[in-house]
Amino acid sequence: MKYEAASMKTKKALAESLKKLMRKKPFPKITVTEIVADCGVNRKTFYYHFEDIYALLRWIFEQEAEKVLKEFDLFEQPEEVIGFILDYVNENRALLKSAYDAFGSTRLEDFFLQGFYGISETVVRQSEENTGRRLPDSLRVYLCEFLSEATCGMLMSHISGGFQLDRQKTIDFSTLIMRTAIKGLLYERGISDNSN
Repeated sequence: MKYEAASMKTKKALAESLKKLMRKKPFPKITVTEIVADCGVNRKTFYYHFEDIYALLRWIFEQEAEKVLKEFDLFEQPEEVIGFILDYVNENRALLKSAYDAFGSTRLEDFFLQGFYGISETVVRQSEENTGRRLPDSLRVYLCEFLSEATCGMLMSHISGGFQLDRQKTIDFSTLIMRTAIKGLLYERGISDNSN
């Protein structure tokens, strides 16, 4: 356990150094040498934990996505989840813009899609449990992909500066669409758990 805690501490230090450097210069111009110098570890330590700087950046986003899943009940608090995501984008605009420029929109979008798919699936499955109805597997997968593509597309537009989001309207509209789409499909195409 001690080793895992030390490893996580090192990863977090490397992540903070990368974030700090990304506030000052474009991501492609940042070097491993600068990161390790900033957080006081050697190059071997960096490469022990991460394959390259891109892997470190991916790890940062994975940790943020994990935080959402741990902190919120996705079914009971969708407004808070969407608010958290919007606030995260606003507070980390430089980091996200650098990642957008470094990865390109497709790679960054692929990363976010994985996270949003997991969130959508959690909400859909909890809705199924609460209503006692379940969607056919193919429809559930399609719905989760649809919701995550829509959310991700809006977020990517916001990151790139192409879409100006009004925070409260985005929260209200997103939760309204998600709830009504899921509920409507469950009652229109869902199968009652008691129908076996």
